[in-house]
Amino acid sequence: MIPVPEGVYVTVNVASPTENVVYHTGTINVNFYVTIDGPASLSMGVHIISTYQGDWMQESAWCPFPPGFDFAEGYMRPSMQRNFTINDIPFGEHMLNITVSGLGGYWENGTEYLFNTQKTVSVRFAIPTNPTITFTSLQNATFETSSVPLNFTVDYPASEMSYCLDGQEAIPISGNTTLTDLANGQHNVTVYATSKYGYSGISETLFFSVDAPEFLVVPFIAVSAVIVVSAVAGVMVYFKKRKR
Repeated sequence: MIPVPEGVYVTVNVASPTENVVYHTGTINVNFYVTIDGPASLSMGVHIISTYQGDWMQESAWCPFPPGFDFAEGYMRPSMQRNFTINDIPFGEHMLNITVSGLGGYWENGTEYLFNTQKTVSVRFAIPTNPTITFTSLQNATFETSSVPLNFTVDYPASEMSYCLDGQEAIPISGNTTLTDLANGQHNVTVYATSKYGYSGISETLFFSVDAPEFLVVPFIAVSAVIVVSAVAGVMVYFKKRKR
């Protein structure tokens, strides 16, 4: 096997999937066309094979041949087109790598020379879904404090999040937070999340109770009155002692 001859190059044009496009199902069509060009003087023939591997796959797979295509027909053809479907792609952002290999040969001065050339192209795409929000706090728990942690997880990167406490207006948050100044009694909270692709998710409603100790507060007026009475009584005792 000799190095790839000068002037020989591989072109892979991928029509589908499209770079940075959002697909709404876990099934995509793969369509690409390959050419291996070289100087006409080489009288070159190439046998082309191709594989693909997505970042969700353990190992690469052969690109399927078109129906009725004879594997031997690929020989001496410096071009090839593949069109097939990939199913069961998980949700998320993905990278698909398509690798094309060409086993080529040419004659020069009565001698046959063989070479191997290869090229890999990568395509990024996304299959988004509604974010799933899960609380890590216990349902129907009771807290002996007026500050309660709001802890949750989101299975898909979110660009916006908020929570709604007791049916009030939604409050924007960037992640886990703490609910403060809660009155004693029953409460409920719901969390919302929106992905950068505009898909929104809503959590279940979490119910909990607050039973914080209530401290006795003496009114300011009553305290002031006690101080004044005590002061007057002290003055009267002082003057009685002086008269004696």
